[in-house]
Amino acid sequence: MKILFVDDEDTIRELFWEYFKDEFNVTLASDGQEALAISNQNTFDLIISDISLPKLNGIQFIQKLRADGNQTPFLVITGDSDIQIAIDVFRMGAVDFFLKPFRMEALRSRIKKFENADIDLSLLFNSGEIIQFSDDCRIKLRPQIKKLNSYIAFIVKQILNSPLATQEDLISIKIVLYELLANAIEHGVAGVSYAEKQECLEANEDYFKLVDSRCAENNSFVFVEISMDDVGITIVIRDEGNGFAVSQIPNPVVNPAANLVSGRGIFLAKMNIDSIVYNEKGNEVRFFKTWYKLMQPT
Repeated sequence: MKILFVDDEDTIRELFWEYFKDEFNVTLASDGQEALAISNQNTFDLIISDISLPKLNGIQFIQKLRADGNQTPFLVITGDSDIQIAIDVFRMGAVDFFLKPFRMEALRSRIKKFENADIDLSLLFNSGEIIQFSDDCRIKLRPQIKKLNSYIAFIVKQILNSPLATQEDLISIKIVLYELLANAIEHGVAGVSYAEKQECLEANEDYFKLVDSRCAENNSFVFVEISMDDVGITIVIRDEGNGFAVSQIPNPVVNPAANLVSGRGIFLAKMNIDSIVYNEKGNEVRFFKTWYKLMQPT
């Protein structure tokens, strides 16, 4: 996985390099202009950028990337807890944000969700990890957080069957799927609480190993239903877990700091789709997105 990491603080760049150099292909930049020049000459799987940068700040850097047609997913880091900054970067397609100071292991868990994976669909079918029903709109997954990219790529392949789906639609839907499908696996099937997740990350333990071991123990599934028409796309994700109290998720506008610990996925999802509804139990979520083409002025 190729990552561009942008931060003007030498110590943070060095720490990122030391922590991830053996796991990922890491390129460093110290300001927005340098990062833009590097991005124009290379391709990356993920860009991680501080917001407060000299010469060209993080938001300006991202805006110029998008204006040039560069759709690389990006994650932003900021020392400012102002929720408006998060809203602005999500509208530009951010996959996540972190407030300084942060733990490298927590950052690693987010990066791993966006790691590219070689997808062998025949292997997924033969192993029973994906079961697709005859109508092609219903999918049954044997959950493994390490296979999240493969599951999402398979779902996106179904969406490509619609002539109305654009690159902008796919980016938004991928962001939502990364969050909601991961939640169904982590907190639904595996039953990992937000407190347990926080403890695991703070102890620098392998969080993915914890989730997948629990999923293997309970032999439950995640179900995905896709429906598309001329207006937009609806996706339903249901897990066989015990659910959760949706009403207890913190409101990010009122308490942005609390939302970094719990409810982050719902907040991210809401920034990229038109509506999101949970069932009473909390183990099924339905979201809808209008096709991007229909939202553009004529």
